[in-house]
Amino acid sequence: MDRSFLSDKQLIKASHDFVCIRTATYEDKEEAEFHTRVMFTRSGGALRNFGFCVLSPDGQQVLRRSDRGPNFLYADSAAMAVDLREIASEYQSETARDELTLALPQMKSVRLGINVASCDGLPSLVVVGKNPEETDQFKEKLSGVIWDEDLAGKFIIASTSNSDDLQIVDGVASKTGILVIEPDAFGIKGRLITAIDPSVSDHELKTSLADAADTFQRISKTHGAHVRAGRRTDTTWETEVPVPDRQEGRRGSGSSSR
Repeated sequence: MDRSFLSDKQLIKASHDFVCIRTATYEDKEEAEFHTRVMFTRSGGALRNFGFCVLSPDGQQVLRRSDRGPNFLYADSAAMAVDLREIASEYQSETARDELTLALPQMKSVRLGINVASCDGLPSLVVVGKNPEETDQFKEKLSGVIWDEDLAGKFIIASTSNSDDLQIVDGVASKTGILVIEPDAFGIKGRLITAIDPSVSDHELKTSLADAADTFQRISKTHGAHVRAGRRTDTTWETEVPVPDRQEGRRGSGSSSR
């Protein structure tokens, strides 16, 4: 669906007037509670790993019914773009978009970021500082360029000032800065591709990131073969919120369980 529906150019343009959120479902207890209360009422409040909903700016009002995905609500991406423009017209901001300070779109942990990157076939980007203050400085630097048209959506981002979070990444050692990481097939580990010094100019940072995105080779996966490989190697992904039991024949492994 993502390539034929959500990747439509006019839909992407319409989405610029929204805060697009990728929720964590089984990876965050607080978000799981929000999901069951607001988004998944049609399924009796049962938590699931997918869904789509349009909310008011305060997150309290459901503007469009929640369903498995936008393709269950709209005939095509053009219809969705029209509806998004209509919704946006009802909520006009007094601040121009180019005056806004856009936050860094990041996952809650390095571990989850690498797993999601593997699922999406994208490189992982990890901002690493010696302490929280330095990490925030590096994040501010990255947020100034990552929304560029050539970079937006090209990485799954996380940050940390805890070196223990990087033990799952080969080749990192004691590096700090903006790290581009290749996730493994199951999203359990990663390999350092390059480390970018945050002191470089914005132009140099954009160029380095664009080169990393353009040269990244995603691992080709098919669901059946991926699940079988996970079982064969006894590779599993442990979620923060327990996943309801499923039939043994349908259980996934590694990144396929997300």
